[in-house]
Amino acid sequence: MANATPLPVVGPKRNRPDGGALWETIVNGPVRSRRLGVSLGVNLTPLGAKLCTFDCPYCECGFNTARAADARWPSPDEVANAVRRALERLAVPPAWITFAGNGEPTMHPRFAVAVDRVLAARDDVAPRARVGVLSNGLAAGSDRVRDALLRLDARMMKLDPGPAELVNGGRYDAGALADAYRALKPYAVQAMVVRGAGWDASSDASLAAWLPLVARADPDAVHLYSLDRPAPDATIRSVARERLEQMAAAIRETLPRATVEVF
Repeated sequence: MANATPLPVVGPKRNRPDGGALWETIVNGPVRSRRLGVSLGVNLTPLGAKLCTFDCPYCECGFNTARAADARWPSPDEVANAVRRALERLAVPPAWITFAGNGEPTMHPRFAVAVDRVLAARDDVAPRARVGVLSNGLAAGSDRVRDALLRLDARMMKLDPGPAELVNGGRYDAGALADAYRALKPYAVQAMVVRGAGWDASSDASLAAWLPLVARADPDAVHLYSLDRPAPDATIRSVARERLEQMAAAIRETLPRATVEVF
């Protein structure tokens, strides 16, 4: 089986007491992604910290941390040089180079410049690799961030069902988020569906509240998935694939032109 073939790993991971794990380098992987295939990750956050404008209880990096006093954001040139070196060491280029890492990539103060530098490195070393981003979208309304996102080959933007303060660890204007997403087309909504103590993001009521939001966001694709590993919050549980398929069917009825996949 192809999935059993080991991949050369660039960059170690450090396990955390809450069950999460942090990459210890700018470039990590390549890893086999359920959605992207073989992907080389790019971490833009200061090393040793989990920094995100969400604080999702299911995040594989664990909960947010304080930024170390001596930690700094990697410069765009450092990021591009790390990507270039990793690509040159790989016998086979990855299908994807993905901005993700230990938190929200658009928090980088020079995110737009980092995007341009990484795209240039890709063009030089692995021109067939596509460059994408996994983002919670809270900065998508910024002109500078939006323009940088649009220069990428793919935008996978978070829009989870369920109560935001529980499933994403904070409150935000979901309607404004959906409106900002429409300017990113073509793009995909990435939706993690989980259950917690006293709430279920896969319930009929949650789905009914979420579908109009997805319709408002008008994505070209929806990626629906649940946990395949323990969560930092031990009360978080995965949702059965059968229920995800039922939710996918409802999304297809709401957005007949969108590609809806369960992972």
